[in-house]
Amino acid sequence: MLDDLTATVPLVLRLQVAFTHARKVRVAEIALGLLTIRIPGTEKTLWALVAHDAELDRDLILITNVPIHTARDAETVYTEWRFRPQIEHTYRFDQEDGLEVEDVRVQTMERMRCIFVLILLAALFVYHIAHAWPRHMVLWLRRLGGKLGRSADRDGPYVLLAGIRAVLISAATLSFIAQHPFPRVGETCG
Repeated sequence: MLDDLTATVPLVLRLQVAFTHARKVRVAEIALGLLTIRIPGTEKTLWALVAHDAELDRDLILITNVPIHTARDAETVYTEWRFRPQIEHTYRFDQEDGLEVEDVRVQTMERMRCIFVLILLAALFVYHIAHAWPRHMVLWLRRLGGKLGRSADRDGPYVLLAGIRAVLISAATLSFIAQHPFPRVGETCG
């Protein structure tokens, strides 16, 4: 029933969009249309954004509570929806695989706020290096973090974080060695 309804929606905006899947890029012309809907039995207004891909002859229908009144609104909602996987990748970096915020155990709200600020700063530091440092330096850190230079390698923040972590551990180790040289045979640590 929704397909029949959205098939009649006038397409008010056309944009060229690049899709990446399995490291292959496909540029498509997407036409956007919008429709205001109301679920029977409720007073709640929703909007349906229809994204038509002419090359694949396929429609994507996004239902949202974000008001869509103009073609610009439609483009904004569609663009934000398209970038959602990148946002989720960033959250995954913060929470699970990279900075591991979910492993932090604190007892008070104030300590939790402090930890979250520190984790946010660490994430911003990694992303700053990725985007502001010269490419050859970032690549060096990625290689140190485990990037092997193969086409199957990923370039996410995890590899960069591993490289940064290796540099910091090395610096701490060399600093410790400078203050406390490795003991010789017969010496005691003190």
